[in-house]
Amino acid sequence: MSHRFKPGISRRAAGLWAAGCAVALAATAVVSTAQEAGAAAPPHPVGLPASFAAASQETGVPLNVLEALAYQESAWDGHGGAPSTTGGYGIMQLTDISPATIDGLDPSSAKAASVEADPTLSTARTAAKLIGSDTRTVENDDATNIHAGAALLASYAKNLNGGKLPTAAGDWYSAVAKYSASADAATAKQFADRVFTTVRTGTATPALTLSGDPAVTVNAASLSALHLAAPAPVKNAKSADGTPLPECPSDLDCNYVPAALALNNPSDLSSYGNYDPANRPAQSQIRYIAIHDTEGSYAGSIAEFQNPAVYASAHYIIRSSDGQVTQTVPTQDIAWDSGNWSIYQHSVSIEHEGWAIHGASWYTESEYETTADLVRYLAARYNIPLDRQHIFGHDEIPGSNDANQTSQHWDPGPYWDWSHFMDLLGAPIVPSFSADGNAAGTPKLADPAFNPLGSVVVVKPDYKGNLQAVYGCTVANDPTPGAVPGQCGEQPAQATNFVALRTAPDPTAPLLSEPYLHPDGSAGTDAADDWGDKAVTGEKFVVADRKIDADGVWTGIWYGGREAWFQSTWSDFSAWPSTATVVTPKAGLTSIPVYATAAPEASAYPPPIAAVDLRTPKLLTKYSIPAGQSYVTSGPAVHGEYWYARNIDGSAPDDRTEVVGTTMFYLVQYNHRFVWVNAADVDVSQR
Repeated sequence: MSHRFKPGISRRAAGLWAAGCAVALAATAVVSTAQEAGAAAPPHPVGLPASFAAASQETGVPLNVLEALAYQESAWDGHGGAPSTTGGYGIMQLTDISPATIDGLDPSSAKAASVEADPTLSTARTAAKLIGSDTRTVENDDATNIHAGAALLASYAKNLNGGKLPTAAGDWYSAVAKYSASADAATAKQFADRVFTTVRTGTATPALTLSGDPAVTVNAASLSALHLAAPAPVKNAKSADGTPLPECPSDLDCNYVPAALALNNPSDLSSYGNYDPANRPAQSQIRYIAIHDTEGSYAGSIAEFQNPAVYASAHYIIRSSDGQVTQTVPTQDIAWDSGNWSIYQHSVSIEHEGWAIHGASWYTESEYETTADLVRYLAARYNIPLDRQHIFGHDEIPGSNDANQTSQHWDPGPYWDWSHFMDLLGAPIVPSFSADGNAAGTPKLADPAFNPLGSVVVVKPDYKGNLQAVYGCTVANDPTPGAVPGQCGEQPAQATNFVALRTAPDPTAPLLSEPYLHPDGSAGTDAADDWGDKAVTGEKFVVADRKIDADGVWTGIWYGGREAWFQSTWSDFSAWPSTATVVTPKAGLTSIPVYATAAPEASAYPPPIAAVDLRTPKLLTKYSIPAGQSYVTSGPAVHGEYWYARNIDGSAPDDRTEVVGTTMFYLVQYNHRFVWVNAADVDVSQR
């Protein structure tokens, strides 16, 4: 999330939002009470291939279209019946939204009636009736969910084809677009195009393989039968440097709705929100891409950024249900997104409709694919490496000073699938070994002392198999039957992106204590926001020690100034060998400080700026790097820099100036988060 907390939940309610219904929908929608009593699910085969084949035969939906549609919705993962961030259930993402599941909605209101009447908000109930099943089974049983989704798609196709099913696979194009529930033609087309790209090219997971058929063609003109609205034209929208807005790859459906750049106090030119005009990358390099979640609805987030009193923004927001993109801040400007100006001055931020932990815990394939497309475009444009040292979550960014470490946000949370996301970027996380051996100039494989496990590891558990329960608090309805709304407790065990860190190579050893979160030194916990005892997929660390036993490998890593341990079982090996540039305190130093920000030294500031906004590097007083420990860098050393922006119109003395110091800093993976170290304090080596 951008650096604010936004109450309110959203759903796959594109039509509802488009109609201006700014209500928040409970992400953890409870099972519908409108189930068909006594209905029994028909017998069905076990396993995804058999379930898809049976559903295709029963409904007449071509098998390749059905499988490709399901892949676009969920990547063929039903997540055990848990709803997604868009409020959809199962492999086919069937929604179950009623007025009772909408936070703060008067059941007697006109809006409640519109929700009840909108079939796109309750596709699970509609699909259940089509196959004579009940809603609960449709939501929780994979085979029934596939059957119900296929029946729903077939009903759309008949309605669009004069009561008959289309014959050729490509003739299902408009029905697939309708299945997206998108309110506008461009987003519906984007969704259908992705489905049929998968039909033509194929795809595979351990659960299922879809062979491509490049001969399939579609009739894009058939979308006119859906009578969807065209996106409102954006007239003469350009950033200050003349770049047309929105800034998106050509194959994405993108809107531009500008965040507020406005005063909150008309008599104070410095009282503006929600971002800083800048001239990036000419005056301030763009180095990173930050992944966030909204902790609220897509439409609500867009609206909030238009309120200058929020003092927060992001460059882009992604809708969960279909991957629609809205840009709110030009990339040349600095969005206020992460609570650490040394990062957001140099980053592009992408918000995702969703929640870091809320029962409705998984992000949709549409979000992943859209974001991957957008990130590839941005990375190519700004020469950003496609790796986890430059593409990271809000949770990996430190607060800007000591006091802000505990309040710093921790989205996108434990359920963002970093491994899958990096695969989509074309930059998969894979093992690697350095060319040199343990002895200088000796090829590693020829060195008798060579350790094939490597001296640097990248964390990579098997996301789908890494089932863990984490403690958290929902902000609306908990999906567990009988749970109290807003209840705190253990969330259902589900796929997660982290490994737990302990004080010793023993599953009974205490979890690592994070000094800012546990100032009394008490052990860490399994709470989702207790980030100090969790290492996340893609993070790299230097190996301190190892213990190998029959169950697998315990890896000790330098982490937060201490040795931390995590287990890699032979069935889910999480400590993959890797290579990296690392820093170590210079010889003779017993320890070195670490910093929350990389600011210029005081002497670098012109007097007019120094008089009103002198920022120097902020020490993190509870952290240090002791002698002998090593940490992975995020890239070459950089100058301490600060973008000074004072007045909304740039009228202050030396306004909109990049202050550049002579002190150099490295950004390093210190613990769950990055920190800065002074380049003069460290030696640099390749491992």
